[in-house]
Order: sequence, then C-alpha cells, then structure tokens
Amino acid sequence: MSDDTPRTEDVAEDIEMLDVGSLFRGTATLTLVGEIVAAIMLLGSGAAYVISRSGLIDAIEFDVAVFLLLGGAMLTLFLFLGAIGFFVRFNRKIGKSVIGEGIGEVDLNRPGVKTVVIIYGLAVGLILIMGVYGYWLVYKYFFAALALTSLSFFGIAVSLGILIISFLIQVIIATLGRTATTIIRKVLAEDI
Repeated sequence: MSDDTPRTEDVAEDIEMLDVGSLFRGTATLTLVGEIVAAIMLLGSGAAYVISRSGLIDAIEFDVAVFLLLGGAMLTLFLFLGAIGFFVRFNRKIGKSVIGEGIGEVDLNRPGVKTVVIIYGLAVGLILIMGVYGYWLVYKYFFAALALTSLSFFGIAVSLGILIISFLIQVIIATLGRTATTIIRKVLAEDI
C-alpha cells in the first residue's frame, strides 16, 4: 500500500519565502546611509574647496596648519557621531514609512507577490540607471571643466550626485512600499 500524502519536506521545498519587509527596509536603510555619507563628503569637499581657493594654506605656518588639521579631524569625528545619532533616530521612521508593520516573509508563489517584487527591483534599478546617467550628463556638461582643476570640487560633484540619486531612490522605494504593503496585506489575508 503506497502513501500518496506528500511529506512535509517535499512541501517545504515547493514554497519560496521572501522577507519582503526586510527587502524594502534594507534598501531604504542603504539609501539613508548613502545620503548621510554624501552629505558629510559634500561638507568636507566644500570646506576644502573654500580653503584651497582662499590662499589661507600658503599664508599659515606649518605648525599652525597641523593644529588646524587636528581640529578639522575632531570636527569630522563629531560630524560622524551626529550622523550616527541621526541614522539611529530616523532609520525606524523611514522603515515604517516605506512598508507597513507586520509585513514579513511571504510566499513568492502567491499571486501578486512575485509581481510586486519584480516591479520593485525594476523600478529601483531603472531609477538608479537613469539617475547615474542623468547626473553623468550634468557632470559632463557643467562640472567637468572645474573638476579637472580641483580635486575638492570633484569631491563636491561626486557627493552631490550620490546625494541626489540616493534621495530619488528613497522616494521611489517609499512610493512603491506603500503600494506593496496594500497588495501583500491582501495576499496575507487570503492565507487566513
């Protein structure tokens, strides 16, 4: 007599689970980190550009320059500490704004879930490609000539690009996340 009931191991292999909440929140966290790092780079590059163009470097003594460099390093550390505090404070808020609470692992074989994940990946990838290419065009036509003469201005241009692209991706993630929450909640409600 043969047993036709499927074993639990066979059933578990057919189910593809994905933690959609972590996917959306993780991408939002990456963009927030990109924005914070780009803002710090922008401040540092901007300060270096202003100092290099002011002629202050040629006018000060070496020992005073070392003291100012140490002061700048201390200020940078305080900026990073402030950025870490900002990240800890706003990371949860951004995670909650991206996708609703209680959204966790869902079965990819359920109708609608795989479509949402694919559209999410395509939208984030497309905005990333468009953002990088669009900013490369802005850099090529507006910033390249000045960036060739100053490394600090090159840092300003790159950090500005990272900041803008990270923000655009974060807006797309928040928009898609709200839609995905609605669809995934409907799918989860069907399971009950």
